[in-house]
Amino acid sequence: MEFLRTFMIAFLVSTVILVMLVLAFLLPPLWRRRSAGDDVAARQAANLVIFRSQMAELERERRASELGDENFQQACAELKRRLLEEVDSDQATRPARAESSRALALALLLIVPILAAVGYGLLGNTRALDPSATARESSVTPDQIVAMVNKLAQRLQEKPDDPKGWLMLAKSYRTMGRNDQAAEAYEKAGALVAESADLLTEYADLLAVLNGGSLQGKPMALINQALRLDPEHLVALWLAGTAAYDDKSFAAAVGFWERAMQTLPADSEDARTLASAIADAKNKGGISVDRSVDRKLESKGNPQTGAAADHQAAVRGQLELAPALQSGVSPNDTVFVFARAVGGSRMPIAIVKAKVADLPLDFVLDDSSAMTPENKISKQATVLVVARISKSGNAMPKPGDLESEAKTVQVGESGLRIVIERQL
Repeated sequence: MEFLRTFMIAFLVSTVILVMLVLAFLLPPLWRRRSAGDDVAARQAANLVIFRSQMAELERERRASELGDENFQQACAELKRRLLEEVDSDQATRPARAESSRALALALLLIVPILAAVGYGLLGNTRALDPSATARESSVTPDQIVAMVNKLAQRLQEKPDDPKGWLMLAKSYRTMGRNDQAAEAYEKAGALVAESADLLTEYADLLAVLNGGSLQGKPMALINQALRLDPEHLVALWLAGTAAYDDKSFAAAVGFWERAMQTLPADSEDARTLASAIADAKNKGGISVDRSVDRKLESKGNPQTGAAADHQAAVRGQLELAPALQSGVSPNDTVFVFARAVGGSRMPIAIVKAKVADLPLDFVLDDSSAMTPENKISKQATVLVVARISKSGNAMPKPGDLESEAKTVQVGESGLRIVIERQL
């Protein structure tokens, strides 16, 4: 017993000395690099929280038969890949330390655990070696998660020029259900979001939630941007089809969803769900499945015929401004000429942009001026053609803009005359 008491005293004294040495040599450089280290720690903690939340959501979907085993495994693999990428990237941002400090730190990190293990093996609490006990003790509480996220938000207010930090904050907020703040953080992530189809669709989906489920407006603009980066992006195609369906543009919805189908395994649950949605859209839009297939086969079997059809699928005309309105415009005011589907969405199919100084303007609306690759003027038999002068430069109509009457024309028509003659 006396031996154990003596050993305990010696162990405690040696531990205190070693801790003091560690603090004396490691604390100053760590203190100087505190901000960067804390940022990395906060990001890694937030990454882990998001990863666990998304894994739990995938597991719930699988148990509810909303997600097949194959898709579940693919989704899990993708989440793990993203987590590893974030960890590797964060590790790369850690500041380098001097070689001497690194060697001393390594030596201390080797010595301290050895001495601690020997002493702990004799005197310590062996229950602490129970994995279930340590897991319970080391679990992160909701309050701790909130504190870490708030700490990251505070640091970003002090150092706002950190797109990756804003993106991490956006994902954290969304996991916590703080969608308004998540949207602001996505916006501040800037180019990091604008250059990724995945992030653009995440942002669009979030804005749709805030808009009561509507994808119109900015969400649709983000989806179109994602499709320009990756024309075969599954989620973007799915959302674009949903937006078109909600707007009763069933032909456009079918176009988006059929492209999405090509990216899915034929026997997957997602493919079956999408096939059902396509059938519903064709039924509501009065679209013949056989005719659609025939047109595709004709185009593939005779490329020249398809090219000629595309060339003829245009509306050509001249745009003028009524003399009575010419004194109220500036040469630099923006002019839009656009075609819309008859009885469908108000979103333009094709658009031409010019300046008042270009008037009178000879214009051509064809597939090269399409708003999206999927919804082309060549797919329409008739369209509505409208022209507008916008002082703000925005295609959305505003009071004070000048506009023409909408004209219904056959696709392929030429010699059309459009006159801007009224004020909104």
